Amino acid sequence: MKLYLIRHGESYGNIKGKIISITNFELTEKGIAQSQRIGQKICTELKEAPISAYCSSLARARQTLTEILRCIGQENIEITETDFLKEMDLGLFEGMTWEERRQKYPEVDLDKKLSLLQAPCGESYQDVKNRCEMFAEKYLKKEDDEKSIIIVSHGITLRILTNTLLNRPDEDVNFLNWTENTALTELFRDKESHTYQLVRLNDYSHLRELKTIGYEKWGLFAERDYWIK
Repeated sequence: MKLYLIRHGESYGNIKGKIISITNFELTEKGIAQSQRIGQKICTELKEAPISAYCSSLARARQTLTEILRCIGQENIEITETDFLKEMDLGLFEGMTWEERRQKYPEVDLDKKLSLLQAPCGESYQDVKNRCEMFAEKYLKKEDDEKSIIIVSHGITLRILTNTLLNRPDEDVNFLNWTENTALTELFRDKESHTYQLVRLNDYSHLRELKTIGYEKWGLFAERDYWIK
């Protein structure tokens, strides 16, 4: 079984320069174009394949998945929306600028210490990991090995979901870079062992001129290559 883990396209929340987690924003025009671009990228792989489609219950994830399915000619497939795939609730950080968060909560590191994160009045790393495990148990465990699975979610949740499915130590999540909008991480589930293997990680080569401005500076922070265990 192939899993295509995809972050949503650019939303109106992404362009505010503030921390946004569970506030429900829709896609910008650029976000729609990004969603179409990733759909075109995986079209040849998925056009004739049996597919299941899952997304977060937030609008930006649903919109992204809808555009992807349209691009691969599978727009009639039933989409399963689930709160298990929502972004981590960042509590009091919501709506702050990144600088405000650094000043008020200097001890919090959303990049390199995600495994230790407890958002004030929000969720912890373990809370989201538990959601990811419940998603795998309720949905992925029952999926046929011959299927391809498209999952559209959010930046922090996808980092935790990837690490959880690969059964890596919690601290390894800190070596996963921020996921670019509509970047693709592909996993393969072995038929015999039902364990997951990493095939592609945070692949945003399809974006080209649609990349997020400055992503290479703020998004690629990992001090160790995640491929190396």
